Amino acid sequence: LFPEAAECGLKKQSAYGKIAKTEKKNREENSVYFLFLILSGIFQGLMVSLNGQLGNYYSLFGICFFVHAIAAVLLVLYVKGKEKKPLSFQGAPPYVFLVGFMGVAMVASSSWCTLRIGATAMLSLSVIGQMISSALVDHYGWFGAEKKPFRLKQLPCYALVMAGIFLVVQG
Repeated sequence: LFPEAAECGLKKQSAYGKIAKTEKKNREENSVYFLFLILSGIFQGLMVSLNGQLGNYYSLFGICFFVHAIAAVLLVLYVKGKEKKPLSFQGAPPYVFLVGFMGVAMVASSSWCTLRIGATAMLSLSVIGQMISSALVDHYGWFGAEKKPFRLKQLPCYALVMAGIFLVVQG
């Protein structure tokens, strides 16, 4: 009786199908990101333990130099080989180069602390710093990041993570 209504229903179903496919694709992509982040966390746990062991043989400065020299060589090889561009530091905001100093501080502190308190406690406690700094970057949109304001309903989640870290550190 009303062909327009039937046609509208088909359009609606088609639109819902497209939305469902897009949502499924996004979930699949997110799953890949989650797996990479878990793998990154595994590497971080192993790296901290190995850096701590290096502390038995080398000074903190030696460890930092060794780790960052390897990273610098790999970066140069990547830029020269893959990008086929000359290595240039122009165009980037000056504050991005603080990453090198932060990396040295992270390697030095993680190596030193892991020897004294263990890898699990060191990584657990570093999560607190990561949560605070990342929440500030997201909330204020520092360094060109998209602003994602902190919401009060997130506080219980932060408290739960802090409680878990406390239990892990206390053993």
